[in-house]
Amino acid sequence: MKKIVIQGLGYVGLAMMTFCAGARRGKKYRYNVVGIEKNTPKGLKIVSNINSGKAPEIVDDKKFSNFYSKLIKDKRIKVSTNNSEYLKADIIFVCSNCDFNFTKNKVEIESYIKNIEQISKKIKKDCLLIIQSTLPPGTTKKILIPLIKKNLNLRGIKNFYLCHSFERITPGKDYYYSMRNVERIVGGINKESIKITKKIFKDIFGLNSNKIIEFDTPTESETCKIIENSYRATNIAFIEEWRKFCSNNNLDLEKILNSIRQRKTHSNIMRSGIGVGGYCLTKDPLFAKASSKQILKKKFDFPISSRAVEINKKMTPDIMLEIKKKFSKRLLRKKVLLIGVSYREDTNDTRYAPAEKVFNFLKKVGCKLSFYDPIVNHWSHTNTYSVEKKYLKDFEVYVYLTKHQLFKNLKIAYKNKSLILDLNHVLDKKKRLEISKNKKYESYFIGSKE
Repeated sequence: MKKIVIQGLGYVGLAMMTFCAGARRGKKYRYNVVGIEKNTPKGLKIVSNINSGKAPEIVDDKKFSNFYSKLIKDKRIKVSTNNSEYLKADIIFVCSNCDFNFTKNKVEIESYIKNIEQISKKIKKDCLLIIQSTLPPGTTKKILIPLIKKNLNLRGIKNFYLCHSFERITPGKDYYYSMRNVERIVGGINKESIKITKKIFKDIFGLNSNKIIEFDTPTESETCKIIENSYRATNIAFIEEWRKFCSNNNLDLEKILNSIRQRKTHSNIMRSGIGVGGYCLTKDPLFAKASSKQILKKKFDFPISSRAVEINKKMTPDIMLEIKKKFSKRLLRKKVLLIGVSYREDTNDTRYAPAEKVFNFLKKVGCKLSFYDPIVNHWSHTNTYSVEKKYLKDFEVYVYLTKHQLFKNLKIAYKNKSLILDLNHVLDKKKRLEISKNKKYESYFIGSKE
């Protein structure tokens, strides 16, 4: 039985380890699988949490939780901080993050390189490395491959295989489905690397060949991820521009956008919202310029992608400033409930969530803030826990931020003179109409005249 090592057990690595551990041929499991984390306080905590046997609270996806629990029962989930696990690995998935330093405006490539160097000093001949990290285009070819070759040559090893294949997980209730069915991008250093990687993906996910897209180089795969997320970030920034225009001129943006979506060529136009969050869209468009400056050494500014990040970064404060001007007396020192604090629906991931900026803004105007989000439960930004459902009626201002499925039928007995702000289309049209027509409340629905 071949051995797979998953390096990095965060949002991507934990899912990849789970699917590798669950891969079967008939009734028998295909691979010996182990997950590796760094021997740091954070890494040790991750290992401890996984070894506790509890299902990970990454997403509100019962199918994934049930799948994971079955593997725990079968003793298939194994994790460690011991780097000696790399010595006998046939396949290594590298799932650690390559971070962006917003203060220095650069990719922290050095720490990522150290990680690859550590791995390359351990791997055996003919090992396959599958890099799933989001990287500035050119990183694998220009930096990682020469580094791996150098460390292997020192041990008299000539042959290894390598592909870049970025993750495409959809957070939330489609988490399991997206891992199982999404198209996989594979950019290899040679045809044999691509061939072996395709077989691995077919074994793990049962994918057909038409679900695996081949690129001639890792750089094309790296570029694909950056363009994919830059496109989405730019689309969001574009709508924010028109949201401001429509807001200033009392126009119904959502009605306008719905009419545009009737055209098949424009069906994926974004809608207005409170802001961009999560680990990817907040930084990935900046990897393009970082590639030009730090990796390829060929100057290119990527003005549209860079500007999109700037617009999206300002989106939440700009919207909150508009809210303050419109409802200044209704906000000052009020008791406020934030409804949903994760960056995306049906996940507990709060990284760079717009809720943080909303919280900070309202705190500055003297509001007393609490939050309700059973999926997140504990919010590290405030080091507090979600209020219980029975206390939802006790607030003066309600700010809807995350469209969790469990909020669909949420009923709150608002007090008279409550201010209700739906900043992310959490409430359905019927509920918005009921609120807007009720003279007991004041309300604001982003992108709408209601």
